[in-house]
Amino acid sequence: MLILPPWHSRILDDGTDRERWLAARANAVIGASDAAGYVNLASIEKYTAAKLKPSSFHGNAYTEAGHEWEPRLLASRGLQQSTVLIHAPGEMGFGATPDAMKSTPEGIILDEAKVKHNKIVHGPTPREFRQVAWQMFCADWDRVLYTEFVWGEVVNGELRNGAIEPKHLRIFPKDVEHLLQPMIDIATPVLARVRAALQFAKELEL
Repeated sequence: MLILPPWHSRILDDGTDRERWLAARANAVIGASDAAGYVNLASIEKYTAAKLKPSSFHGNAYTEAGHEWEPRLLASRGLQQSTVLIHAPGEMGFGATPDAMKSTPEGIILDEAKVKHNKIVHGPTPREFRQVAWQMFCADWDRVLYTEFVWGEVVNGELRNGAIEPKHLRIFPKDVEHLLQPMIDIATPVLARVRAALQFAKELEL
């Protein structure tokens, strides 16, 4: 008998087609990378404009390196890469694509993998902590056990100093709980404005 993961009914896109995933995310969905930048209530209009602006970025050398390294970083923690875009319980406009999601009898385990080029890093940045908090929220806050944050310090295409394994940090919901509500307080009016703008544009096409 096939047992579906607890987030199955909240999948917006399976991520197997990059262009389709981007289209789904652009359709009035505040993603984790969006929300991670929401730090100023006075900038709601700026965040809204940024969300409505068509993206012209389709990747660079660092993006390609990330695509190469992320599965290897995840495998070091015994996790398989996920490309699924899910929405938060009760709100289809709040979404996230954690790099890995695993359902266990005890709860949900997430993973976020980062490639750090030519630098020494001692842990997540404030923005990355906010990104993790948003992913936990969208995965179902009360069911998330922790996020395994793993990063590789890559120099000349190899882990720095010949490291056998990348670095990692286990982040629990209680560690980032204080970051969540401020993001929601900004994301909620941003989402309302984005939806109104897209609806207006759709009506103009009729």
